[in-house]
Amino acid sequence: MLAFSLFGKAMTKPIEIEKEVFNMLVGVTAPKLSPFGMLIKLMLACIVLMGLVSYVYRVEIPSIAPAIFSKTTVPLLLNSGQVQTKDAEVSIILWFENGDIPQDILSKKPMPNWSWTYNELQTGSGKAAVTLSGHRIINQNEESSLYNWYSTMSKELAKTGGRIYLDERVDQAMDISAYLSKIKADPAQWTLIGNMLSVAAYQKDLVTSVVAGQDEINIQLLSRGKNTEGRTVLAIPALLKEF
Repeated sequence: MLAFSLFGKAMTKPIEIEKEVFNMLVGVTAPKLSPFGMLIKLMLACIVLMGLVSYVYRVEIPSIAPAIFSKTTVPLLLNSGQVQTKDAEVSIILWFENGDIPQDILSKKPMPNWSWTYNELQTGSGKAAVTLSGHRIINQNEESSLYNWYSTMSKELAKTGGRIYLDERVDQAMDISAYLSKIKADPAQWTLIGNMLSVAAYQKDLVTSVVAGQDEINIQLLSRGKNTEGRTVLAIPALLKEF
Protein backbone atom coordinates (compact mmCIF):
# COMPACT_ATOMS: atom_id res chain seq x y z
CA MET A 1 0.00 0.00 0.00
CA LEU A 2 2.89 2.35 0.81
CA ALA A 3 4.60 1.67 -2.51
CA PHE A 4 1.34 2.28 -4.36
CA SER A 5 0.82 5.58 -2.55
CA LEU A 6 4.30 6.83 -3.34
CA PHE A 7 3.93 5.78 -6.96
CA GLY A 8 0.60 7.63 -7.16
CA LYS A 9 2.15 10.85 -5.83
CA ALA A 10 5.00 10.69 -8.29
CA MET A 11 2.63 10.16 -11.22
CA THR A 12 -0.10 12.71 -10.53
CA LYS A 13 -1.13 12.99 -14.20
CA PRO A 14 0.03 9.74 -15.87
CA ILE A 15 -2.18 10.09 -18.95
CA GLU A 16 -1.06 13.65 -19.75
CA ILE A 17 2.61 12.73 -19.20
CA GLU A 18 2.27 9.67 -21.40
CA LYS A 19 0.77 11.76 -24.22
CA GLU A 20 3.51 14.37 -23.88
CA VAL A 21 6.29 11.76 -24.09
CA PHE A 22 4.67 10.11 -27.10
CA ASN A 23 4.27 13.45 -28.84
CA MET A 24 7.92 14.29 -28.21
CA LEU A 25 9.02 10.96 -29.71
CA VAL A 26 7.01 11.22 -32.93
CA GLY A 27 7.56 14.99 -33.36
CA VAL A 28 4.03 16.32 -32.79
CA THR A 29 5.22 19.19 -30.59
CA ALA A 30 8.06 20.13 -32.96
CA PRO A 31 7.69 22.30 -36.04
CA LYS A 32 6.21 20.47 -39.01
CA LEU A 33 8.75 18.64 -41.15
CA SER A 34 8.68 17.14 -44.62
CA PRO A 35 7.32 13.58 -44.98
CA PHE A 36 10.91 12.34 -45.31
CA GLY A 37 11.94 14.08 -42.09
CA MET A 38 8.93 12.67 -40.27
CA LEU A 39 9.89 9.18 -41.43
CA ILE A 40 13.46 9.58 -40.15
CA LYS A 41 12.22 10.80 -36.78
CA LEU A 42 9.74 7.95 -36.47
CA MET A 43 12.49 5.42 -37.21
CA LEU A 44 14.69 6.96 -34.52
CA ALA A 45 11.84 6.71 -32.04
CA CYS A 46 11.39 3.03 -32.87
CA ILE A 47 15.11 2.39 -32.35
CA VAL A 48 14.97 4.06 -28.92
CA LEU A 49 11.94 1.99 -27.89
CA MET A 50 13.58 -1.23 -29.07
CA GLY A 51 16.68 -0.38 -27.05
CA LEU A 52 14.60 0.16 -23.92
CA VAL A 53 12.81 -3.17 -24.37
CA SER A 54 16.14 -4.96 -24.86
CA TYR A 55 17.56 -3.35 -21.70
CA VAL A 56 14.57 -4.34 -19.56
CA TYR A 57 14.76 -7.89 -20.88
CA ARG A 58 18.46 -8.22 -19.98
CA VAL A 59 17.83 -6.84 -16.48
CA GLU A 60 14.91 -9.14 -15.75
CA ILE A 61 16.49 -12.43 -16.78
CA PRO A 62 19.11 -12.66 -13.95
CA SER A 63 16.48 -11.98 -11.30
CA ILE A 64 14.24 -14.78 -12.58
CA ALA A 65 16.92 -17.47 -12.91
CA PRO A 66 17.85 -17.77 -9.18
CA ALA A 67 14.17 -18.09 -8.24
CA ILE A 68 13.72 -21.02 -10.64
CA PHE A 69 16.96 -22.65 -9.43
CA SER A 70 16.02 -22.36 -5.76
CA LYS A 71 12.77 -24.25 -6.33
CA THR A 72 14.58 -27.28 -7.72
CA THR A 73 17.18 -27.84 -5.00
CA VAL A 74 17.32 -28.45 -1.26
CA PRO A 75 20.46 -26.73 0.05
CA LEU A 76 22.50 -28.48 2.69
CA LEU A 77 23.81 -26.57 5.72
CA LEU A 78 26.77 -24.69 4.23
CA ASN A 79 24.76 -23.45 1.23
CA SER A 80 21.57 -22.72 3.17
CA GLY A 81 22.50 -19.19 4.25
CA GLN A 82 21.65 -20.15 7.84
CA VAL A 83 25.20 -20.81 9.10
CA GLN A 84 28.45 -18.85 8.93
CA THR A 85 30.89 -21.74 9.32
CA LYS A 86 32.95 -22.65 6.23
CA ASP A 87 33.39 -26.39 6.80
CA ALA A 88 31.10 -29.30 7.61
CA GLU A 89 31.65 -32.86 8.78
CA VAL A 90 29.77 -35.27 6.51
CA SER A 91 29.11 -39.00 6.79
CA ILE A 92 27.36 -41.20 4.22
CA ILE A 93 26.02 -44.72 4.66
CA LEU A 94 24.78 -46.86 1.76
CA TRP A 95 22.57 -49.62 3.15
CA PHE A 96 21.77 -52.82 1.21
CA GLU A 97 19.22 -54.92 3.07
CA ASN A 98 19.63 -58.03 0.91
CA GLY A 99 23.43 -57.94 1.10
CA ASP A 100 23.96 -57.42 -2.62
CA ILE A 101 25.91 -54.38 -3.81
CA PRO A 102 25.51 -53.45 -7.51
CA GLN A 103 28.89 -53.58 -9.23
CA ASP A 104 28.83 -50.00 -10.51
CA ILE A 105 28.08 -48.44 -7.09
CA LEU A 106 31.67 -48.68 -5.89
CA SER A 107 32.90 -46.57 -8.81
CA LYS A 108 30.34 -43.79 -8.27
CA LYS A 109 31.93 -41.89 -5.42
CA PRO A 110 30.71 -38.58 -3.94
CA MET A 111 34.18 -37.09 -4.55
CA PRO A 112 37.29 -38.26 -6.41
CA ASN A 113 39.29 -39.05 -3.23
CA TRP A 114 36.37 -40.61 -1.33
CA SER A 115 36.91 -44.06 0.22
CA TRP A 116 34.28 -46.60 1.31
CA THR A 117 34.38 -48.88 4.35
CA TYR A 118 32.61 -52.25 3.96
CA ASN A 119 30.58 -53.73 6.83
CA GLU A 120 28.13 -56.61 7.34
CA LEU A 121 25.29 -56.38 9.87
CA GLN A 122 22.93 -59.09 11.10
CA THR A 123 19.26 -58.18 10.69
CA GLY A 124 16.19 -59.51 12.46
CA SER A 125 15.38 -61.79 9.52
CA GLY A 126 18.71 -63.60 9.88
CA LYS A 127 20.17 -62.15 6.69
CA ALA A 128 23.30 -60.06 6.68
CA ALA A 129 22.74 -56.49 5.50
CA VAL A 130 25.72 -54.78 3.90
CA THR A 131 26.76 -51.17 4.34
CA LEU A 132 29.27 -48.90 2.66
CA SER A 133 30.23 -45.91 4.80
CA GLY A 134 32.46 -42.89 4.30
CA HIS A 135 33.41 -39.77 6.22
CA ARG A 136 35.28 -36.50 5.63
CA ILE A 137 35.34 -32.70 6.08
CA ILE A 138 33.93 -30.68 3.16
CA ASN A 139 33.67 -27.03 2.14
CA GLN A 140 30.82 -25.16 0.45
CA ASN A 141 31.77 -26.09 -3.12
CA GLU A 142 32.23 -29.75 -2.24
CA GLU A 143 28.84 -29.68 -0.53
CA SER A 144 27.16 -28.63 -3.79
CA SER A 145 28.82 -31.53 -5.62
CA LEU A 146 27.81 -33.87 -2.80
CA TYR A 147 24.15 -32.89 -3.10
CA ASN A 148 24.19 -33.48 -6.86
CA TRP A 149 25.69 -36.93 -6.26
CA TYR A 150 23.09 -37.67 -3.58
CA SER A 151 20.20 -36.68 -5.87
CA THR A 152 21.40 -39.09 -8.56
CA MET A 153 22.48 -41.93 -6.31
CA SER A 154 19.33 -42.00 -4.18
CA LYS A 155 17.24 -42.69 -7.30
CA GLU A 156 19.59 -45.43 -8.47
CA LEU A 157 19.66 -47.14 -5.08
CA ALA A 158 15.87 -47.04 -4.86
CA LYS A 159 15.73 -49.27 -7.98
CA THR A 160 17.98 -51.90 -6.36
CA GLY A 161 16.43 -51.91 -2.89
CA GLY A 162 19.28 -49.93 -1.36
CA ARG A 163 19.04 -46.86 0.83
CA ILE A 164 21.27 -43.84 1.37
CA TYR A 165 21.74 -41.97 4.65
CA LEU A 166 23.43 -38.56 4.70
CA ASP A 167 24.65 -36.94 7.92
CA GLU A 168 26.11 -33.40 7.95
CA ARG A 169 27.33 -31.57 11.07
CA VAL A 170 28.59 -28.05 11.74
CA ASP A 171 30.00 -26.38 14.85
CA GLN A 172 27.23 -23.82 15.12
CA ALA A 173 23.69 -23.66 16.49
CA MET A 174 21.10 -22.55 13.94
CA ASP A 175 17.47 -21.55 13.51
CA ILE A 176 15.83 -24.82 12.48
CA SER A 177 12.46 -23.23 11.73
CA ALA A 178 14.05 -20.73 9.33
CA TYR A 179 15.82 -23.53 7.45
CA LEU A 180 12.71 -25.71 7.18
CA SER A 181 10.71 -22.70 5.98
CA LYS A 182 13.30 -21.95 3.29
CA ILE A 183 13.24 -25.47 1.86
CA LYS A 184 9.44 -25.71 2.24
CA ALA A 185 9.51 -28.76 4.53
CA ASP A 186 6.52 -29.75 6.67
CA PRO A 187 7.44 -30.52 10.32
CA ALA A 188 6.00 -33.83 11.56
CA GLN A 189 7.67 -34.43 14.95
CA TRP A 190 9.64 -32.23 17.32
CA THR A 191 11.27 -32.50 20.74
CA LEU A 192 12.81 -29.87 23.03
CA ILE A 193 15.21 -31.09 25.72
CA GLY A 194 17.11 -28.37 27.58
CA ASN A 195 18.93 -26.33 24.94
CA MET A 196 18.55 -28.97 22.21
CA LEU A 197 15.76 -28.93 19.62
CA SER A 198 15.03 -31.88 17.33
CA VAL A 199 12.62 -31.63 14.38
CA ALA A 200 11.69 -34.33 11.86
CA ALA A 201 9.99 -33.17 8.68
CA TYR A 202 9.02 -34.10 5.13
CA GLN A 203 10.29 -32.31 2.01
CA LYS A 204 8.69 -33.26 -1.30
CA ASP A 205 11.87 -32.95 -3.44
CA LEU A 206 13.93 -35.45 -1.42
CA VAL A 207 13.73 -38.98 -2.80
CA THR A 208 14.47 -41.12 0.25
CA SER A 209 12.10 -41.36 3.22
CA VAL A 210 11.39 -43.49 6.29
CA VAL A 211 8.38 -44.04 8.53
CA ALA A 212 8.72 -42.76 12.10
CA GLY A 213 5.71 -43.82 14.14
CA GLN A 214 2.79 -42.86 11.93
CA ASP A 215 4.66 -40.14 10.05
CA GLU A 216 6.65 -40.27 6.85
CA ILE A 217 9.82 -38.19 7.17
CA ASN A 218 12.88 -37.60 5.01
CA ILE A 219 14.79 -34.93 6.90
CA GLN A 220 15.80 -34.52 10.54
CA LEU A 221 17.52 -31.56 12.19
CA LEU A 222 18.97 -31.30 15.68
CA SER A 223 20.59 -28.18 17.08
CA ARG A 224 21.89 -27.42 20.54
CA GLY A 225 23.44 -24.32 22.05
CA LYS A 226 22.62 -20.64 22.38
CA ASN A 227 22.61 -18.03 19.62
CA THR A 228 25.26 -19.35 17.20
CA GLU A 229 27.38 -21.11 19.82
CA GLY A 230 26.72 -24.84 19.63
CA ARG A 231 26.38 -27.66 17.11
CA THR A 232 23.86 -28.70 14.44
CA VAL A 233 23.28 -31.91 12.50
CA LEU A 234 21.24 -32.36 9.32
CA ALA A 235 20.27 -35.97 8.56
CA ILE A 236 18.55 -37.26 5.41
CA PRO A 237 16.25 -39.14 5.76
CA ALA A 238 16.86 -39.72 9.50
CA LEU A 239 19.62 -39.69 12.08
CA LEU A 240 21.53 -42.96 12.55
CA LYS A 241 24.53 -41.77 14.57
CA GLU A 242 24.38 -40.33 18.07
CA PHE A 243 24.33 -36.52 18.34
